[in-house]
Amino acid sequence: MKAWRDAASLILAARHGQKYNRSVAATTHNYNLLCLQRHHKSHFMPGSYVFPGGVVDPADADVKWRELFAAFGFDDGSLASLIPRVATRPLIFRPRQNELPREITLRITAIRETFEESGVLICRRRRDGGDAGISIWARHMSMPKNELQTWQSKVHKDATLFFELCEKLQCCPDLWALHEWSNWLTPTVMPTTRYNTIFYMACLPFKPNAKYEANEMEGLKWETPQNLMMDSTVLPPPQKYTIAQLAGLKDIDNLLDSAVERNKEGVQLYLPIFVQLKDGTVSVLPGDTVYPKEVNLLEKQIIIDKSDVTIDEYREMTPMKNRLEFHDMGIKVVVSDNLPTKGIQVSFVQKIAEEEPEIKNKL
Repeated sequence: MKAWRDAASLILAARHGQKYNRSVAATTHNYNLLCLQRHHKSHFMPGSYVFPGGVVDPADADVKWRELFAAFGFDDGSLASLIPRVATRPLIFRPRQNELPREITLRITAIRETFEESGVLICRRRRDGGDAGISIWARHMSMPKNELQTWQSKVHKDATLFFELCEKLQCCPDLWALHEWSNWLTPTVMPTTRYNTIFYMACLPFKPNAKYEANEMEGLKWETPQNLMMDSTVLPPPQKYTIAQLAGLKDIDNLLDSAVERNKEGVQLYLPIFVQLKDGTVSVLPGDTVYPKEVNLLEKQIIIDKSDVTIDEYREMTPMKNRLEFHDMGIKVVVSDNLPTKGIQVSFVQKIAEEEPEIKNKL
């Protein structure tokens, strides 16, 4: 049995407000994020709002996709441009024999799952041009409502039909509009299946119509990062951390620039390590002073016991911070020196997600 399942998720931002003058600091977010609510009967994060995404299907890695991309003018060099030129890559990108490079496969997964779950098809038409037409902005294709829902259902039942859909519509997945943002591995303390998930960022110049697929989801909304921090939306930790990162990126043009730069650098694997404190729990991440120098990805994690210290005291004891704090009263705080605004603290006063009490009870 595999230790975890590889997955891909898409953080989809769409402009909804004015285009800001870059010489003036933006005061409010001029974009919304697409969030989907998981079924309350779901085994993983029930009832919480997540970014669209799901596990890799063998169809996403089929080498026949090369032929489709070639028909649009994208040769091996175009596809190779998706791979950051860095010395080391996280485990999720390890090559597989007789498959597409994972940087291509995982993008196809993210685009397919986004279409299945929300009906938003991040693809480019033949008339958009080949290599010369590559844009860092995402493109999407519209379909008649009845046809859209039919194809959502078909692809949900059989991932191989996503290729057939692209052939039918004479389009191909817009891989170059997906920019690596983060990589999270489910901690071993979670009482669920573990997932190794790559999160991509994509930005649209306007908000498309979206319709959730009822087999997996029971709600959909577009919200600004600010509103997601302030309302009662239940968010899993990776989503909380991502939204904290976006708190200081209010202009979608700046967000896209940041995503492009992050993609060049490549992502780092985040495996949270838990610390039990007097008044709650802290989940520390790489870059935090107390994060272990070596971490076994397979071993059952040991909860660090600091139950004689409060969360605030523990924060003051740590020079460099990159963590999520879960206070007993339900307040969640992301504290990080790695966010766009150095040393930022972003608070979420919300209900605790379904998974978090289970973690807390295991500590």
